Amino acid sequence: MNENIILRIKKLLALSESSNEHEAKVAMLKAQELLVKHKLSIKEIKEYKEINVIEEKTDITFRQARWKGRLASLITENFGCCHYYKTRYNHTIVFIGKDEDVEVCKIVLEYAIDSIESAVNRLRYQYRKEGYSTKGLENDYALGFIEGLDTAFERQNEENQEWGLVLKKDKEVVDYYNNINFTGTVYTNTNFQGFNEVYFKGVEDGENFSISDKIAGGEDEYSELKEIFSG
Repeated sequence: MNENIILRIKKLLALSESSNEHEAKVAMLKAQELLVKHKLSIKEIKEYKEINVIEEKTDITFRQARWKGRLASLITENFGCCHYYKTRYNHTIVFIGKDEDVEVCKIVLEYAIDSIESAVNRLRYQYRKEGYSTKGLENDYALGFIEGLDTAFERQNEENQEWGLVLKKDKEVVDYYNNINFTGTVYTNTNFQGFNEVYFKGVEDGENFSISDKIAGGEDEYSELKEIFSG
């Protein structure tokens, strides 16, 4: 539905309740004309909810850790948002979407990054203790985690077919993103560094990643995600 037409009809219907009889009559006639022309019903107009698209900069930045950009991309694809990067000295992740969807993306991204970095710290300690280099270890674990999380999302979507409609990006969100004048490109591709065992540990952890672990700790801000990740 054309949002501009709907909003115009809404205003006309509001004017049709004016105490000025002539003004009310003219507004109602015009509203009826537009309803017929665009094949809309009053019920559709009344039930239509204007989509509030917002653009919100996160606290997540990266320069060398390109995997953070890849992780953000995976999350936005599964929660109805778009994203891009504000770049100066570092790349800062910015989400675009309905306000509630953006909040969900922020929560999931922050918790996923925290989970990855905590696991990487433990693995680095083990490798250094045994005298091995850890250069590239974070990259490989993160790549595995993202692969595992992608598999988990696909599995959840297959088990809950209705999610396909719920999580689909709204046209308004896509249009907002497409109207941004980007002046450069941020590359998030990164190569595997050879830590096979670390990579597959990341895959396993990504497949088992659940925001409900955070909910169990008592954080109220995560309650809205409980149904999605409780399975």
